[in-house]
Amino acid sequence: MPTDSIPNAFPDQPRLAMRGGAPLDILILAGFVRSLDWAESLWVPDLAHALAARGHKVEVVLDGCDLPSLFGNLPLTIFRPDRKHFGAEPFAFRRWARAHMHERPDSVCLSLTAWVCGDVWLPVGKRAKEVVGQLFAAHRPLAATLELAHHPWLMHELLAERKAMRDSPRRRAAPLTIGPHAEGSSLRSLGYAARLAPLTGDAKVRARQQVRRALSIGPDDLVLYLSATHTRDQTAAHLMSALAMLQRSATPSRVGPHGTSSLAPAIRMVASGRYPHTLELFAREAGCDPAIIHAGARVDTAALLAASDVAVAAFGDPGSGTGRFVCEAIRAGLPVIAGAHAPGADLTDSGLHKPGIVVHDDSAEGWLAALGKVLDERWLKDCRAAAASVGPDLTVERLVSRLESYLQGALR
Repeated sequence: MPTDSIPNAFPDQPRLAMRGGAPLDILILAGFVRSLDWAESLWVPDLAHALAARGHKVEVVLDGCDLPSLFGNLPLTIFRPDRKHFGAEPFAFRRWARAHMHERPDSVCLSLTAWVCGDVWLPVGKRAKEVVGQLFAAHRPLAATLELAHHPWLMHELLAERKAMRDSPRRRAAPLTIGPHAEGSSLRSLGYAARLAPLTGDAKVRARQQVRRALSIGPDDLVLYLSATHTRDQTAAHLMSALAMLQRSATPSRVGPHGTSSLAPAIRMVASGRYPHTLELFAREAGCDPAIIHAGARVDTAALLAASDVAVAAFGDPGSGTGRFVCEAIRAGLPVIAGAHAPGADLTDSGLHKPGIVVHDDSAEGWLAALGKVLDERWLKDCRAAAASVGPDLTVERLVSRLESYLQGALR
């Protein structure tokens, strides 16, 4: 698997880095952890390693995992070692996990699953109620019901989530989330964090040269890096139309101050994601397919960010995701163009430092207005400066420090 799927920001030996407080015994509960680069469940090993690196004694209890080595040498117990991604048994796991909690009365329980309420509760990943809601939003009632028939475990998960909401925690539960949360949600955000440390110095220069050479990108080309893991058809069609219009308008006809031709840079869009054929279809219809480069689903994100000039986070659902891509782009110093519902979009156009722009009008014209900014050197420079100001706070270390205060508070 790609190295950027494994945490690289945590030392091998634990260090006591708490701000006033003794090391804790922490029991982490989580569901099924996937090793896919885009899986939100990768926060489970990230948080476990980060808490251990801060000097805490961490034990992890999972329902299943497709790559246990993600947890390194941390104490790890897996309820169903042979479980696959599909086929959840939430009630069996609830009973087993709650028994582990009661056997460890001196531990503070951090629950990262929506099925069990811990002393501190940070459900990771999409809840069953959100999946069901999206099915009925995307399909007519009969079609949605037929879809549910193919996902029989969803109803069990939904019931388990409701039971968890009625659980009485041993101490007190703080319902938390990473990144954005849906409007009206009772969850309290811990803020944002990037999983990856950005490349810097000579390593960044080498990665930029190597990636551009491998993808046949010129050294002076303007590269937009599109995260297309969660592609939505309507937005993809509008984005490709806007890119085609931008290419037609960015012609080498401008004249410099001394009468010389001021050539516009060639614009390329590098896309990473699971469904390249969807983007390719809309790119061909718009006539910009020669500008699109498909990097694949499993990529070296840090190297691609180093090779790029602007990041584009176009896709997302309200309140979903943790905004890792936007955080990693900002940490890498890139301006960000984000769709209104893309996780982390609020980071790009809020506060005093704005490292990008949010596209509120999901139309070809709306995307063109935003993409046109990439031809403005002043805008690029200002966004890079803003990213340098905002980026230092978007680290796992900062996020875990905030989480640690909740864990310590649960014992009081």
